[in-house]
Amino acid sequence: MFGKQLSLFEDWQSSSPEEATWDVYETGSFDVIKIILSGLAAEVIAFDKTEWATLAQAPEAVPIARSLGNSQLVRRLNLAQIHPESPTEFKLKFKQELVFYQKQKIGIVQILFKSALPGELQAKLAIGSAIDRFLDYLQAVHKIVCLDESDYHVRVFIPGKYPKLNFTQLWEKFLREVAFSAYGNPQHQLPGLVQTFIQMLNTITLSGRGFSTLDLPILAQEQATVLAALYRAVVRDVQERQQKRQNEIERLQRELNQGELKDKERDSKQKDLQKKQEMQEKEAKKYCDLFQKGFGKIIEEHQAVFEELDAVDRELAKPGLGKPEQRKLLKQQEKLGNKIVFSRESVGQKARLLARSQGNPFELVRLDRQEHPGKFQKIEQVAQSFNKTATDQINSTVGAIFSQCVLEMYRLLELKSDQLDPLPPPLLSEKPAIWGVRSPGDDSKEFCYSCGIELDPKTARWQVLRFMFERPSQRRQSASTEGRPHICASCAALAFASPLKVTNESLILQLEPATHENPKNFAAKKQKIKEYLRMLTNKQLHLSAGRYVVLASDRTSNGDIASEKLGQVQYALAKVASIFPREVLADFEFSLIIQGSQPIRLTRRHLTFIKGLMEGYSQSIIESGKEINMKLGEAIRYVEKDLPAMAEYTLAKLANLEKRRELEQTRESYANLIQQDVQGFSMCANNQLSKRATLYKDVAALTGLTLAFVQSLERTAKQSMKLEDAEREVSKIIEKIDDAVAFCYYATLGDEKKTSVQARLYRNPDNYFIYEQVQRLLAELGIKNREHTDETDKQNQQTWLLLYADDVMRAYAHFAENGYTQDKEWKELTYQLKLSLYTRFPELVRKLKSKTEKN
Repeated sequence: MFGKQLSLFEDWQSSSPEEATWDVYETGSFDVIKIILSGLAAEVIAFDKTEWATLAQAPEAVPIARSLGNSQLVRRLNLAQIHPESPTEFKLKFKQELVFYQKQKIGIVQILFKSALPGELQAKLAIGSAIDRFLDYLQAVHKIVCLDESDYHVRVFIPGKYPKLNFTQLWEKFLREVAFSAYGNPQHQLPGLVQTFIQMLNTITLSGRGFSTLDLPILAQEQATVLAALYRAVVRDVQERQQKRQNEIERLQRELNQGELKDKERDSKQKDLQKKQEMQEKEAKKYCDLFQKGFGKIIEEHQAVFEELDAVDRELAKPGLGKPEQRKLLKQQEKLGNKIVFSRESVGQKARLLARSQGNPFELVRLDRQEHPGKFQKIEQVAQSFNKTATDQINSTVGAIFSQCVLEMYRLLELKSDQLDPLPPPLLSEKPAIWGVRSPGDDSKEFCYSCGIELDPKTARWQVLRFMFERPSQRRQSASTEGRPHICASCAALAFASPLKVTNESLILQLEPATHENPKNFAAKKQKIKEYLRMLTNKQLHLSAGRYVVLASDRTSNGDIASEKLGQVQYALAKVASIFPREVLADFEFSLIIQGSQPIRLTRRHLTFIKGLMEGYSQSIIESGKEINMKLGEAIRYVEKDLPAMAEYTLAKLANLEKRRELEQTRESYANLIQQDVQGFSMCANNQLSKRATLYKDVAALTGLTLAFVQSLERTAKQSMKLEDAEREVSKIIEKIDDAVAFCYYATLGDEKKTSVQARLYRNPDNYFIYEQVQRLLAELGIKNREHTDETDKQNQQTWLLLYADDVMRAYAHFAENGYTQDKEWKELTYQLKLSLYTRFPELVRKLKSKTEKN
């Protein structure tokens, strides 16, 4: 579209609009609005009232302006009024990558190339979400908007205020100030590690058995602070656990000293006390002994290294030292320096604290906090953000791991800027990556197992952790055993900052604007996704990153995970339907991301119908916090097969109350959505779906037609019989639904005054959909003038269809000759009709269920 790519460092201002032919784009092009708004936000374009009025009429203008982080721009758009002299369109001129508005250069368009995406799902999501977050950062902070994106590149507009930007520097600034900072950029609502890493640990259990301290690249001081805060929170929770047990021991001792207990009660409390005391002593010994041994060893090793360094320094200071000896000593000095974690002063201080605390880690930390409150202030604040779910993921019950937590906390607290690991290379670059050739096989330290870039086998350090892959231990094809493959620092670090983790108790969903949206509304809906996800993650314990959202699975009080029992797809359908409003389900496309497969689309018709069923029949995923609703899962599987009548019948057997108006709205919505899907698919793909859509409408029409006669029989039966007998008669006529003659004959029973079999179907809010379908069916049969209105009561005017038994006979004959000629098709039609009728009498369904259970 835009010819030769222009480097950001070329002199792009040297061209003139008069020197070449121009490409002209008007407001019909969606990119024009984005470019105009970017230029306004960067203050390289000035508008008058008429231009503001024209821009404000674009539906995507306000959402894009909001994403640019410019409240003044949003305000101007909201206040803009229609002006009679407003231009009807904006015209932008492009010369190669240069962009002009009203003969003024306002910026350039540039293509940035993406790095290769990993094959493993969790690592792929981490890289993809990092790119999304970086683009959000460019848009909010630097007013650089993304015009187009594919799996391999993005095309961005850079406003003229920033003509020579270095994207490598912008990437590094994003990493330090947003992705690997503690709180991100609150002004532009760009999340940091507190909102990603900490929230993820607080929500999702990555490993039930727990893991040790994290061996990860440390890229920024604030990242070190967050990790140090995690280990501080672990120490805090272990100490609180011990203190809680000590309080229980003291309580039991007081109760035993009272002397008023019976022998049986005293024996029970004595055993409980002895058990707690033994556990307390065992833990105290375990933590203190292993800590003193491990921490003391580190101090001794450092002291030995400092002594060796002093000796090397003395040797280097001797005069007349030869060059070979000098090189040998310098090499030894470098080797010793690499062993140093703490400074000489810090080692001396820790040796003194270790002696004062007598090897008690909790006392050592308390003494250090007392002496150096400023050092702990920042991590104490961040540590408050970690809950028990987070700290339990570090296996602190193992004494060696607990000791390592204390050691890592101090290492990260005292980490200097020159000890930080290098920042990862940009994921978006101005030139495409050039890939080399490597030897075959997948068990090697010569390349990253995640993204495939070349590694130096001598310095390859990082190995796959649970934070990076769903299954860190991999059985490589060219390896003889299972193990953790090596990974590059970039993949390791970016996986750490990503909240998107694949587990058995979480679901990852991708949201995109609905495909039926026109391009002008597409951007508005895309921005709406980000705003809605931000609101959702703030109100509930969910995570989001870019276009993805992580939903934590519901659990029963016994710890059963709903997604495991219902199935991932079925749980995803139920969860999305339960938490998202109907407007969101209508505007967005949801896809479930699962390891080893393509994204699974959660269709809007299924989500809408499931939401209607859950609300209409008051169903929840977890019943009273105790049991997983397996019947709901069964109903969802019917919906997935586009058998809504069977799904509704399944839930009608459970519900004591139903919201009939809402259910009728749900039925209508489903009919409209399945018809839209039929039109949206190709002829080959939609043949089966088209049959389902036709079946649903035909069943709805027959439901309305026969319902009138069933209700007529019900009214007659209730006048002359007991309620139980009347309900039995209603069940009998519904059971006759597969035979039109038998059905119509049975409809005449019980009323000796009947001279003809006729019935009225009144239009009400709880049956308007099937009423309209009956009207459609009558029109197809060529039957006219059946709708009547009561003119006597103007306030409560009622409308009805007058139906005869002959209408039923003609309808059955029509369907038998059109669409349901095969025996199998006819049986499915009548079976679905029977279920649909039963759902109109849920009290009968529940009685049928209870009789079946008794038998």
